[in-house]
Amino acid sequence: MEILVGTNAPINLRVFWRGECIDADHTPSVTANVYDVTNDPEDTEGPLIATLNAEKRETDPGSYDLFLPFSITQYQRELKIVWKYYIEGVQINKSHTVYVVSPYVDLGEAINEIGISSDYSDPNSKTFKDIVDAERYARKQIESYTGQMFRLYDDTFTVYATGSDLIPLPQKISTLHELYVNDVLLVDTLHEINNWGYDVEIAQSGFGLKVNRSTMLDNTVYVANGMVPPTVNDSGKDAFVNGAVYKVSGKFGWREVPDDVSLACIELMKDYFAKDKTWRNKYIKNIQTFDWKFEYNEATFSGTGNNYVDQLLSAYVLSGMVVV
Repeated sequence: MEILVGTNAPINLRVFWRGECIDADHTPSVTANVYDVTNDPEDTEGPLIATLNAEKRETDPGSYDLFLPFSITQYQRELKIVWKYYIEGVQINKSHTVYVVSPYVDLGEAINEIGISSDYSDPNSKTFKDIVDAERYARKQIESYTGQMFRLYDDTFTVYATGSDLIPLPQKISTLHELYVNDVLLVDTLHEINNWGYDVEIAQSGFGLKVNRSTMLDNTVYVANGMVPPTVNDSGKDAFVNGAVYKVSGKFGWREVPDDVSLACIELMKDYFAKDKTWRNKYIKNIQTFDWKFEYNEATFSGTGNNYVDQLLSAYVLSGMVVV
């Protein structure tokens, strides 16, 4: 389940017992422990950041809503919600994973651009849930088409060097945390450890790491001080050894959503509310009645389904090889 950053949309729980949706025992009948598991998704026991009471939906038996305070949803994170309730004296524990994510466009801007009304008597009105669902639909379309996520996230990638002073990465990196070669730690920026001797930095494109030799002392400096020059200074020696396995851990993705991506998100949200979306999702190519007929282009099913959006995102589509 997802919640957008800075919102407190409800997290819903339905209590099932003997094939029925029923109310739990006691009042308050359902409590929830909220754990931050961003750094360790397998850890459901800590750190505990809140214990909250769920609110029962009066007109929906067995349905409970949990509203997270804004202090918890202010930034991207991964949460584990552990519910506790009793049915006929039996304690039940159930857990949910909740992702607090940043939208690819400001929802207020999207509402204005799409022309959505907040007056429920207006045929163009949409609920907040409708708008959130549309943004999620658009965001997933964009990520699937481009092969990228336009937010920051922690990840680790294993790459093979081809013998040079740079190694390409399959995703854009924002901050390097650790660099290993064949499971041996070379660099740990979080603890200011460098067991390598090279000054490693992020390539200009963001899709690779490179060695900055300009910061290294010349061999003459070592010789003048009666020291043996380090092997990293050997002429013609590649920093990233050909065939070696390098593991790169860090913060990947984009710090800011590019304007073209936000615009593409709005256009895909429009498509989400369009009446012909159902036909496209069913791969229907030809629709005909007595009065009219239309047929989809093959490209409808190979990209995002929107030619304008495909053009906006074309510069962000990752191919099998990234030029650093």
